[in-house]
Amino acid sequence: MRADQDDAASALLDGLSLDTLLKALVRGRGYEAALRDPPGRRGWSDTIPTSLSFMQLDERVDQLARLLAINRAQPGASVAILAPLGSEAVVSILACLRAGLSPLMLPLHAGEGELLRLIEASSAVMALGVGRVGTLRPLLTLRDLAVRAFGTRFVGGFGHDVPDGVAPLDTLMASAGLAPLPDLQERPSLQAVDPATLAGPERISERAVLGKALEISRLLKPLASSRIVTTLVGGDLAALASGPGMAMLTGVELLPLGLFNLGDLQACIAGGRSIHLVLPGAVEPALARSRLAGDAALASLVFVQRAGDERALPALDRPDVAIVDIIVRSATEIEISRR
Repeated sequence: MRADQDDAASALLDGLSLDTLLKALVRGRGYEAALRDPPGRRGWSDTIPTSLSFMQLDERVDQLARLLAINRAQPGASVAILAPLGSEAVVSILACLRAGLSPLMLPLHAGEGELLRLIEASSAVMALGVGRVGTLRPLLTLRDLAVRAFGTRFVGGFGHDVPDGVAPLDTLMASAGLAPLPDLQERPSLQAVDPATLAGPERISERAVLGKALEISRLLKPLASSRIVTTLVGGDLAALASGPGMAMLTGVELLPLGLFNLGDLQACIAGGRSIHLVLPGAVEPALARSRLAGDAALASLVFVQRAGDERALPALDRPDVAIVDIIVRSATEIEISRR
């Protein structure tokens, strides 16, 4: 039976990419919500919360992809991204892939020395980021690192508060519509860094991301009317598969929380939709003791268990809720199981 399921999954993934999935969603459900900011986002980023339909998401991705293509980087060249796994990061990842470039999500918590090492190890020719995440200033960090990093020749920033020396992406994207996209012979890979050890970057294929996303979605069975709320901020395989990968594969709205805030999380769960909540495994005991544990909106929970973390009690007891564990072995290797 397992072999038959693996064969069926392999056949399903043949020819699929994040780009083909997005284009299919635009054709079938273009006006439906694809990506949404948390309501409290302005408090930690100075950006007004917004949402994007599948059609708007595709337009943003296409504009950024054409802007990146103007730089005429070699196919598969690396683009570093310093932002939490939110709307800007998702747009950046999809745009890089459409432009034939390899996106690398940098860990926000890494020091400048580690960030410089990762940028140079990936030979990043471009870097993209956001202006503020809490007390962090990613664009200022990228601007300073680009001066020291050999080969990084373009730094672009989202939002209105873009410092000198950084290209304002929102302004430039509007005028990049006629720039041609490269004719891709093969899809580029993504790159990931281990958030705990900062080991990497390691390459991941889109097929690997979508394969793990398919495993998770088969266990959760999300409906199109539901919502994925993820509290993960990084860009390793666990975060990509349980967030953007599953959202694109199933056509479910994705709401990345960004900087964690309990009030924001409660607001994201409210509203009547069934919620598929992705959380670090370390927070399960706190969730089990909270009011959220009994919230009727919860349709499923995904706990990401990282190496070195010990399972703590109490565990969540909700027989009516599908609970899935993602065991992280490395930035590019995970195991998925349902309790």
